[in-house]
Amino acid sequence: MNEPTFFRQLRVVIFLVIVLISVGTAGYMLLEHWAMHDALFMTVITLSTVGYGEVRPLTQPGEVFTMLLIFGGVGVLAYSFSTVTDYIVAGELQGYLRRRRTARKMARMQDHYIVCGFGRVGRQVVEELHANDIRLVVIDIDRALGAELEQLGIPFMAGDPTEDDVLEQAGIERAAGLCSCLPNDATNVFVVLSARKINAALLILSRCNQPENQDKLRIAGADKVINPYVTTGRQMATQLLYPSVMEFLDVVIRRGDLELRLQEIVVGPASLLAGRSLADANVRTETGVNVLAVRRDKRTLDTNPGGEFIIRHADELVCLGTPEQLSRMATLADDGRRRLKLAS
Repeated sequence: MNEPTFFRQLRVVIFLVIVLISVGTAGYMLLEHWAMHDALFMTVITLSTVGYGEVRPLTQPGEVFTMLLIFGGVGVLAYSFSTVTDYIVAGELQGYLRRRRTARKMARMQDHYIVCGFGRVGRQVVEELHANDIRLVVIDIDRALGAELEQLGIPFMAGDPTEDDVLEQAGIERAAGLCSCLPNDATNVFVVLSARKINAALLILSRCNQPENQDKLRIAGADKVINPYVTTGRQMATQLLYPSVMEFLDVVIRRGDLELRLQEIVVGPASLLAGRSLADANVRTETGVNVLAVRRDKRTLDTNPGGEFIIRHADELVCLGTPEQLSRMATLADDGRRRLKLAS
């Protein structure tokens, strides 16, 4: 986290005070031939303007030196007062305390998601995750974005996501996934490289603007690479050719007043579903959801599994249902990664 301006200015004040005390002590010792104790005492009472009087009678050079020392002390005092006043009045103190609270909150987060970049693409990712009550941290180099995210209760970190220490402060070692939404492909490559180096098991998604850079991002360590322009173009073409299909997908993917949702649910270690078939587990009867597909070992995807399909631990079930039904399914599957947001 960047050091606040106040503390940099405070260090300057302390440095100036030390310099004035040192110069004052050395000056009295040189001009008045005083011992160090007397010279230091005279310097301190002069700078503090307490008005105790001279330790000993001063010579004319000593009086001129004392006046200069008083001017220096008053100048440092005025600078110190303006620094503290600006710190309080400008709200920097409140901002610093807020950043400290955010840092403590991020230090306690587990299985959260990190979104790098809060631009046009990153904003959509954040809104979707936040709407589903997913724990997340946003990293962007633009500090001004923090106020908007603070109102939403989303931890924000101002910094360069290509730097390892920034990712570590966002809790990347404990994160479940990272999404790099930066507008520059080269920057996304650096983010992916840094993230993969720190957390080898992390799920990493990356934006890609140029098709020729997709392989580079995959080599860097991205699990999925998405070109928003290609994806949007394909979606628009599908909307023209198969409008009913797109309307259905819009119902089950996007938020809104419509009830149906698509949700990925992982079978946890304590789930009673493991070792049972879909028919024996009575998933449809118990929860009301439809299991559309199952991904196993992060590789094979079994679409439209039949009733005889045997469920295993760590299987990822692609389920269709209402938020309430999906919540019951998540409980039955012992999916502790997220809390599904129920319809109000």
